[in-house]
Amino acid sequence: MITWPVLCAAGLLLSLAGEYRDHLLLTASGKMLAATSYVGLAVTLGALDARWSGVLLLGMCFCWLGDLLLLSRNSRRLFVAGLAAFLLGHLVFSAAFVVRGQAGIIFGAAAAVMVVFSLLVIHWLRPHLEQRMRAPVIFYVIAISVMWATAMGSAAVLGSRFLVAGATLFVLSDLAVARNRFVSPGFFNRAWGLPVYFSAQLLLAWSVTP
Repeated sequence: MITWPVLCAAGLLLSLAGEYRDHLLLTASGKMLAATSYVGLAVTLGALDARWSGVLLLGMCFCWLGDLLLLSRNSRRLFVAGLAAFLLGHLVFSAAFVVRGQAGIIFGAAAAVMVVFSLLVIHWLRPHLEQRMRAPVIFYVIAISVMWATAMGSAAVLGSRFLVAGATLFVLSDLAVARNRFVSPGFFNRAWGLPVYFSAQLLLAWSVTP
């Protein structure tokens, strides 16, 4: 079980080294090793043994695809495709958390928090977005907000510190991606965003345990 997190950490280090040296092959191999590791951990921990965790695993597979598509730095089409893959991943995650169970009051409170969060993020990004990118980004912000709110609602029913931490770190990692793509590109965004992102995925994978 510890093999997958170790492989993920190794992939992360390779990816960051590639990002720092602007070496695409090193970046790609490291990132996809790390991505494959969080999927492998979920399977090893029994993601296929329950309905909700099987849906969660499907969401992780969409994220794996998004990781692959977002390796391109210059293609807008591949970026939009990667954004769509992650959007689907977040929607599937939300479905998994609904299947797992929801505490209505907690979900409502979390949703209210994310309405404010979404408005602030959209206000922050809007001046930096091309007209054709505004709708996809808004849909994405809504999707990750729903994902976080349903994660909180589910954790309130059955408990899972892994689920709460994973969903929260996922939201933070997406801020790094948005800042790097639209606001202020640079290695700094990836230096903190990638560790936070892969930590989020590992924690979500661990949430399948009772």
